[in-house]
Amino acid sequence: MKVLWVGHNLAFPPKGGALQRNYNLLRELARKCDVHVLAFDQPVTRPPEVTPEDCVRALSEFCVSVDWVPLSATSSRSSRYRLALKGLMSGEAYDFAWLRSNEMVVKLQGLVNKVGPDVAHVDALGLSQYLPYLGSCRTVLNHHDVESCKIEVRSQTEPNPLLRSYFKLEARKLQAAERRWCPQFGVNIVVSEEEGQVLSRLCQNLTVRVVPNGVDTKYFTPRQDPETQTVLFCGSMDMYPNQEAVDYFVKKVWPLVIAQSPGACLQVVGRRPPEWVVRLQHQDSRIHVTGYVDDVRPYFQQAAVCVCPILSGGGTRLKILDSMAMGVPVVSTTFAASGLSLEHDQHLLFADAPELFADHILRLLSNTELRARLAMAGAERVNKLYSWTVVGRAILDAYELARARRQSGVR
Repeated sequence: MKVLWVGHNLAFPPKGGALQRNYNLLRELARKCDVHVLAFDQPVTRPPEVTPEDCVRALSEFCVSVDWVPLSATSSRSSRYRLALKGLMSGEAYDFAWLRSNEMVVKLQGLVNKVGPDVAHVDALGLSQYLPYLGSCRTVLNHHDVESCKIEVRSQTEPNPLLRSYFKLEARKLQAAERRWCPQFGVNIVVSEEEGQVLSRLCQNLTVRVVPNGVDTKYFTPRQDPETQTVLFCGSMDMYPNQEAVDYFVKKVWPLVIAQSPGACLQVVGRRPPEWVVRLQHQDSRIHVTGYVDDVRPYFQQAAVCVCPILSGGGTRLKILDSMAMGVPVVSTTFAASGLSLEHDQHLLFADAPELFADHILRLLSNTELRARLAMAGAERVNKLYSWTVVGRAILDAYELARARRQSGVR
């Protein structure tokens, strides 16, 4: 099967979120398919020393061809504001203006004519605007999350009234875009059954398939309990849901933890932390903020507990799967673990109130047997359901379904 992957990132380095998902899905697909990638390069998603050419070389180790288009529209705050203002005036969702490019159209048409793909994988709602240039091949639209739902949640938690109004309007525009574009694709891919149900309620008569997020179980392997007092938060710190989570945790949960366990320390690991996050370590010597790290495994190896106090956003959280694959017990909000087939007190611990969140952390810091039980059950669950080998089979099944719909004369 010849697959054309139209992406909004170059999927390298595979460090968290969409980058990690896309890199591993491409690698799995390339075992069975001829994969051709055409993607936007987002400078903010890679370290300064990593160039687009480095990304191309890395992906070319398993993809037949890799090409890219520059995406500079959000390289500065002023350009982001201009796009947002343009969207307010035009009624267009931000993601569509952000991902619009004449160069992408030209390169896409040339690649479609050259390759003649069987299936085109369109990796974000904002990229659905390129559907008219995909020729006669079957099409799959991937949803890392249901965009309108994610922004609606953001509007409910945003304290600034102007931004709250903006996000409510943006959610309505995204919902209209989903209703327009999703039914035009042969198959819509989501990361969980819950998000599939949300999307199906928005858009009638969709063919939806679940391709969950996964974890590289050969890279993230169980470690021995370090018997430390280290609490770890791991996530890209240029993402609003992670910033919101750290703010909530440090203000509401952390004081309760150190009141009972003053020897505990908190590691905040992730790229591009804003200045207020960096300042946390100067306000409390028990907090350490690393910024981008090339390899997160040493931080998992030293952590007694991993926390995921996510309150908003969409999709499913790779940070939970990575932690569990390494045998690190997890304390999470129920929202953060939504869409994952995990049970409280069997695979991890859920807490939606600060006091309960702190209590679960303290229990884990003081109870070796509880840590061992959750670590073993979590790692087993991840290996069974969320290894990339398992996930790779799911996306191939979705592509085969798209091809079968072609044979039956149904788009």
